[in-house]
Amino acid sequence: MPDSAKVRATHLDAATPMPLPGMPALDLSLAFPAALRPAAAALTASAAWRPEGLHYTYQVTLEGETLTIPSRLYFDRSLPLDDAGRDATARGIAWCLGTRHHDGYLREECLARLLDAPQDWAAPFIVHLVGEYVDEIVEHIEAALPAFAPDMRAALAAFVRDNPRYLDTIERRTISYRPYVCPASESYPGKRVIACLRALGRET
Repeated sequence: MPDSAKVRATHLDAATPMPLPGMPALDLSLAFPAALRPAAAALTASAAWRPEGLHYTYQVTLEGETLTIPSRLYFDRSLPLDDAGRDATARGIAWCLGTRHHDGYLREECLARLLDAPQDWAAPFIVHLVGEYVDEIVEHIEAALPAFAPDMRAALAAFVRDNPRYLDTIERRTISYRPYVCPASESYPGKRVIACLRALGRET
């Protein structure tokens, strides 16, 4: 039986939902620090990046800036993987947005690319995936953490320190998505990654 967390639901092929009255347009550039917003806006200028009428977001802090990140995106899955003509920053932005896609396989592929070429401003997108429900994605993060360069480890540490309640929420999700696994089990990768992130946050 296929992993339902990774398979696109049938209803997603239905007509695009109508926007709620007064709902603002989705500005994907707000998911990134101010210095990157012009590049993010240029990358996502096409309406193809924002096909859905309804959207939900969450907010985190990165180096004193508030980022507004979409919970799920529904653009064509080829968009974030088309690296042609994109510089390193644009590729990273596209991969970060790909980690918010509804297709778990695409989230996993975009994460793999991010982990191969990590940038410090991608920390919020990497951490958020720890609280989702695809074990393979969490295992990728766990495997990558020890190999991160000092600047990436510092970025993750700062993000953890600046968002304690958010990290608490992520930790609760790692438990609630695993009802048949003892939350205290050291064999669960989500628990190990959270412990590693908290340890990073305590580093000075």
